[in-house]
Amino acid sequence: MRGSKRSAATLALAALAPGLHACAEIAGIEDRQVIPLIVIAENQGAPRGIALDEEAIYWTSASADGSQGGALRRQIKDDREVIDLLAPSSEVPDVIALDATHIYWSSTDAAFTGDCDSAKHQRDKVRKLPKAARFPAAFEEPLWGSCGAAEAIALSADNVYSARPNGSRITWVPKAGGTRKDLIVGDEPAGVATDGALVYWTDRADNTLSVDNTGDADEAEQLRADLVEPGLLVLDEANLYWLTPDSVMRYPRSPSGGEAPSPLLADLSGPPTGIATHGDYLYVTVRSAGTVYRIRKDGTADRELLAENQGGPTGIAADGSGVYWTNTDAGQIVRFTDE
Repeated sequence: MRGSKRSAATLALAALAPGLHACAEIAGIEDRQVIPLIVIAENQGAPRGIALDEEAIYWTSASADGSQGGALRRQIKDDREVIDLLAPSSEVPDVIALDATHIYWSSTDAAFTGDCDSAKHQRDKVRKLPKAARFPAAFEEPLWGSCGAAEAIALSADNVYSARPNGSRITWVPKAGGTRKDLIVGDEPAGVATDGALVYWTDRADNTLSVDNTGDADEAEQLRADLVEPGLLVLDEANLYWLTPDSVMRYPRSPSGGEAPSPLLADLSGPPTGIATHGDYLYVTVRSAGTVYRIRKDGTADRELLAENQGGPTGIAADGSGVYWTNTDAGQIVRFTDE
């Protein structure tokens, strides 16, 4: 993460920080003020998903001024300006993911009424937008549309994978567009992650963890069938990590013998909501408790409370510039950095 030197824009953001946990440290009269935790955007209309690239922060909001639907927004790091990326519509964006050139997100049409028939309607969609588009951009054809919203998205070099609990499917489609493929995996597939070669997913009703490398439902392998309501899922080179109703679990991607999942974070005061991985750490939000945690992936240290008294922390993302999350209830985007 960045050191204590800050750009002029970052110092200006300090004015947004009052009232937050662990607000400031003064290291001498001549030194700059170090502010680990700051609000970088306010009045965001129930922000949800969040994603990062080297230059900017992207997030989705459930509501937007003057629109029945929500918003997709961007803020350049160390800049206070918030940019609306989409023209107003009745669609409400939710989860979001990025690659080098495009933004991918799920959405639900708030104007849709009546029964949703997956063979006829496109209430729920996965969309993409070039980062270089002129904003606010008009909607293009979705990558796919159906009934059953995507609650998690994962990207490979060529495909977009989405977990759809209400559709009982993992759905993927080429990034370039084309025929989607639905893998019926059980009752409520809740999390999905990929390294490009393998696709992993959790099912919170069947209590399973599965993997596939062919795109053929008959070839999918069930790795565990003894879990407890596994939810959102992330991975690194060595392990898989997922949320349960009261903990964060770790499981090796190449287990040796009868190795069982290990709890990394337990005894929470509410169900964990979001999870992100960066370097040696996992970052977890607990919306109902207003807390954000950092834990070592190897489990060798106690959990760290990065923030408390937050306004509904939900989506979370991390990179070398800091940890960012959405405060859904308070309508805020928050950044934490400690180096």
